[in-house]
Amino acid sequence: MKNREDIICGYHILEVLGSGGQGTVYLAEHEVLQRKYALKYAYGAEREQLRREADVMKALTDRRIPYLVDQIETKDVSVLVMEYVEGIGLDAYLKERVPLEEDKALALLQQITEIAAYLHEQKGIVAHRDLKPANFVIAKDGSLHLLDFGTALTGMESLHRHDTCGTPGYAAPEQMQGGRSGMEADVYAIGAMYAYMLTGIEPTLPPFHPAGADEWPDSVSVESKALLKEALDPVKEKRPQDAVCLLEKIEAVKKRKRLLWPVLERMLYQTILVMDTMTASVLVWLRYRETPVERAEMICGGITLVVLLWCALRGMFGPKRRFVVAREWNVTYTAKEMWGL
Repeated sequence: MKNREDIICGYHILEVLGSGGQGTVYLAEHEVLQRKYALKYAYGAEREQLRREADVMKALTDRRIPYLVDQIETKDVSVLVMEYVEGIGLDAYLKERVPLEEDKALALLQQITEIAAYLHEQKGIVAHRDLKPANFVIAKDGSLHLLDFGTALTGMESLHRHDTCGTPGYAAPEQMQGGRSGMEADVYAIGAMYAYMLTGIEPTLPPFHPAGADEWPDSVSVESKALLKEALDPVKEKRPQDAVCLLEKIEAVKKRKRLLWPVLERMLYQTILVMDTMTASVLVWLRYRETPVERAEMICGGITLVVLLWCALRGMFGPKRRFVVAREWNVTYTAKEMWGL
């Protein structure tokens, strides 16, 4: 470690954060600023790939992606100095909790897809090509962050470049076969993560593919199963073509679930109300059972009839909305030339 400190003056190496085919990442502290950063080292042939990664990252401004602090080049090594996101890896988080309930998995899926959609909406179109739980970190404030852009390509590069990349199990078939891979490969990886969250079956273990339809729990909704089938289609042209399209489908699934739940909630509420009414009627009958039968039956029947009529009318017309559904505003802005905010 002494040699590395001599190479990168001003940074004190603390520990290894991770290592892979695209380089080694260290946690380091700046000697003057006393702030921690993530330093990614690359040697030999890996140096060119690190420079490409820097070109991709320097154009990204979303706070869910670590910002690039500096790029250092020496005779023997290339180093990227990046923001250090302190938190727990999504892989470690899921390992202790899978399988997740569908609503929780869907909420997490939406966060992942929103980050990918940001990349796909960039002017140059960025395809990450290695989306997996190990490349996401849940920060202390609960926000999700995407790391490691070592295999990322811009739009034009993904149209012409043939290579094998990604992680088996999360990588799309065209990636493992050395074909052209871009945004559709990211969609496949997101689908593989969703399948893992719902089933707990780890794609990176033999036979190295996401859980199939026969392994999806019966409790998973029809809408989620349809979403998985589209995202995990082996033919990339049949998948949603980017994360933006996938995000729209996720929103549609959540909307249908929201529409269904109020109906079930109302039915449950009315069922409980009827049961309570019947119980009250029985108690009234027991109270007046020593009185003439006609009087007890009349009281019980009257209570039951009134409540059932109220339930029918409530179900027919529905509860009144006590909030504003929509409001239109007419605002006139005046342009002024000034400095500051």
